[in-house]
Amino acid sequence: MERRIENTRRSFLKTGAATIVGGALFDVLPLHAKPAPAKTIKVGLVGCGGRGTGAAFEALRASEAVKIVALGDVFEDMLNSSLAKLTGQFKERVDVPAKRKFVGLDAYVKVIKECDVVLLATPPPFRPAHFEEAVRAGKHVFMEKPVAVDVPGYHKIQEIGKIAAQKKLNVVVGLQTRYSQRHNAFMEKIREGVIGDIVSLDVYYNVGAPKIHARQPGQTELEYQLRNWRYFNWLWGGQLAGQAIHQIDTMNWLMGDFPESASGIGGRQSFFGPDQGNTFDHQYVEYVYPNGVRMHVQCRNMDNCAVRMGFYIRGTKGYADERCRIYSADNKPLWRFRDSEQSVGSTQQEQNVFFRAIESGDHIDNTDYGARSTLTTIMGRMATHSGQNITLEQALGSTVSLVPERLSWDMRMPNAPDENGNYEVAIPGKTPAF
Repeated sequence: MERRIENTRRSFLKTGAATIVGGALFDVLPLHAKPAPAKTIKVGLVGCGGRGTGAAFEALRASEAVKIVALGDVFEDMLNSSLAKLTGQFKERVDVPAKRKFVGLDAYVKVIKECDVVLLATPPPFRPAHFEEAVRAGKHVFMEKPVAVDVPGYHKIQEIGKIAAQKKLNVVVGLQTRYSQRHNAFMEKIREGVIGDIVSLDVYYNVGAPKIHARQPGQTELEYQLRNWRYFNWLWGGQLAGQAIHQIDTMNWLMGDFPESASGIGGRQSFFGPDQGNTFDHQYVEYVYPNGVRMHVQCRNMDNCAVRMGFYIRGTKGYADERCRIYSADNKPLWRFRDSEQSVGSTQQEQNVFFRAIESGDHIDNTDYGARSTLTTIMGRMATHSGQNITLEQALGSTVSLVPERLSWDMRMPNAPDENGNYEVAIPGKTPAF
């Protein structure tokens, strides 16, 4: 197992460096310098919610060669809403007739058959199966974060990622901070040693509660949970995976490594009853990197509380924060990235890089760091749910799957509510980690 972990760490470092160089190269290219498209790039979208629709908009802006040719979702209303928004702005480049509108649990298979590039933006437990289907079919892939909700899913992503690399398929993961001009410049400054050696890291993702979609008459349990996916661990992976992963991944990028252990606390103070599933509404995790540096992560899904999404980096000579400001130890400003210097947002830049690579024949592969940062969040959830200290070695050996093997609309859910409509919630000290 030690060899497996060390090989993984070397792979992470190699992949991370390649990503930074690739991002920096593309960052200096002005948008107007994009070459004229040689041919149409047929793009399909799987998962037509807000993030999926946003990714489709960004794909259309990334290259004039992009044409949206197929949409898929488990819910027809979501698909139609996405299509209306896309056609409203890009009518001539959105060609999705009724025969290429796919609704249902198997919609992803049908979308993938119709396109050259697929955008995977469903809830994360489906990502491994969708990624596998796309790579098997030889398609370039953009997939949203996190890429899995459990360790078996993590292993599947890594396995399929190796096949994608062999096929020279481009794979981009929606951890867009790594493509940000602002953050690339910021990282370069810190690596120059302006704040000295890193001493500690703090991550924050304190926001309100997700929207609740009321149960409807005749609705099956699976449909209800899919509509409210951010309230179910098997569908969201919890807040560490669903939201704080952005800041966690940024710290992994900074460290050029990933944590080797996690411990923490969490629970439910404002979430209560049948309407709010089984996710925790607050968590705190302490991660330890191989060099001993600790990353402290706090996240909260509670309304009417202070909001902060960001990070704080403490060094021996100074400190820095999520606004890309760097200060000396005696609080004197040393450096700041000015917003006017960034020509395009990071999610758009990510799609620009993705489609330029497809058009030019270059190769991008974010699979490894996307999977590793996802694993970091899984370790954190395992620690807070069980109350145990979780090592990387222990996590890698977990065979516990949160995802049902087969899904059907009328299935008996493994996490079905009790007679009062309440769901089983993890209890630290009682809930097993493995």
